[in-house]
Amino acid sequence: MVEISEGVQLDPYGFNRINLEVEEGRVKRNESLYLILRDLDVSPQTIYEINQKSKGVFQSNRIKPGQKYLTYLDKESKGAQRLILHTNALDYVVFEWGNEVAVKTGQKEVTTRIAEASGVIESSLYETLVGQDVSALLGYRLSEIFAWQIDFFRLYPGDRFKVIYEEEFVDGEPFGIGKILAAEFTNKNETFDAFYFETDDRAGYYDREGNGVQKALMKAPFKYSQRVSSNFSHSRFHPVLKRRMPHYGVDYAAPLGTPVLSVGDGEVVEAQYRGANGNIVKIRHNGTYTTAYLHLNGFAKGIRAGQRVKQGQVIGYVGKTGRVTGVHLDYRIYKNGQPVNPLKVKLPPSKAIDGAQMEQFTNHIEDLKFQLSHIDEAGESTVASFAAP
Repeated sequence: MVEISEGVQLDPYGFNRINLEVEEGRVKRNESLYLILRDLDVSPQTIYEINQKSKGVFQSNRIKPGQKYLTYLDKESKGAQRLILHTNALDYVVFEWGNEVAVKTGQKEVTTRIAEASGVIESSLYETLVGQDVSALLGYRLSEIFAWQIDFFRLYPGDRFKVIYEEEFVDGEPFGIGKILAAEFTNKNETFDAFYFETDDRAGYYDREGNGVQKALMKAPFKYSQRVSSNFSHSRFHPVLKRRMPHYGVDYAAPLGTPVLSVGDGEVVEAQYRGANGNIVKIRHNGTYTTAYLHLNGFAKGIRAGQRVKQGQVIGYVGKTGRVTGVHLDYRIYKNGQPVNPLKVKLPPSKAIDGAQMEQFTNHIEDLKFQLSHIDEAGESTVASFAAP
C-alpha cells in the first residue's frame, strides 16, 4: 500500500480499496473477456461499450488461458466495478464501468538491486551462468557489450568473467536483468573491461581508459551462437568443384531461415541473386570496411541497394542458394577492397570520451573498478553491498 494523504491508501495499481473487495481469478481455457464480464453480471450494453473503448488499447482476442485478473467488488452489493487483467508480469489493462466506462493500460513498479556474478568457463557461458542459478539473459547482455572484442561463438575453457549488474523485481519476484554497470571478461588470456557511462550527450560502454567498447563492426552476424563450419583460406578444397581455390569468408552452419544481422551501420550496395554466391547482400560501412553475406534464403523486408541499415538489423536469412552443398552463411569482410579474415581482423574503436568529461568518467568508475577487483572467480553470484551509481 502507498499512503497518499491522511487516512487514504492506494493499492499497487493506484486505486483506493475502501469499501471494495478484491478477488483474484485466472482465465480458463476457451474463456473470453466477454464471458468473464458476463459472469460478473456486466450488461451486454456495457460490455459493448468496453469493447469500443478497448480499440487501440487492448485486443480482446489476445486473452490467454492462465492470465491473472483481479475483480473489484462493492462490499455491500457485491457488484463488480472494475477488472484488472494482467497481460504479463509487468503490464496490465484496467477495465472500469462503475461510474463511467474506461479502458487503460498500466505497469507495475519494477524495483532493482545491484548484484554481482563471476565464473570460469568450462563448456559455455550459458552453462556457467545457469549452474550458478543466474539468468542466462546476463550472458546475452555480456555478449552484446563485448561483441566488438570477443567472438562469443569461440569461447575457451578457462575464459572468465566478472560482472556488476541490476537485477529487476516485480512484486518481489525476479523479473529480468537491467543495465550492466561494469564487467570484465578474459578471453584467450586477454582481458577486456566495460563501464556504463551516461551524460546528457552520450550513453554507452567504455573501457577504463575512456575508449568506446563498441566498435564499428560486430564480431559475427548472428544474435545467437552458430558453429563455424569452414574458415577463411587462400587455398581451400572446394566441396562442389573438387579443387583447391581461395575461400575469402567464414562459413557459419546455422538452421535454415536463421536471421542474419548487419554487423555495422552502413549502406546496402548490393542485394540480389548472383550466380555461385546465391542471394547476396553487400554493405559498405565506411570508406574502409565492406561486408558481404552469401547464400541467403531470402532478403529481409526493405533490403535493397541504396538502403541504409543499422548495426544488428536483420538483413536476410540463412539459406543454401548458389553453389553450395548445404545450408550455411558465407560471411566476408573487405578492408580497402581486399578480403580479410573476419575472425582475425582488428576493428577500429568508437569515439572515446573527450577531455572535458574524462574527470567525470574517472570518478564515476572508481568504485566500480574497486568492486570488480574484489569479486572472486569461484563462480558464485552474490548481492553487492553498494548503491547503483
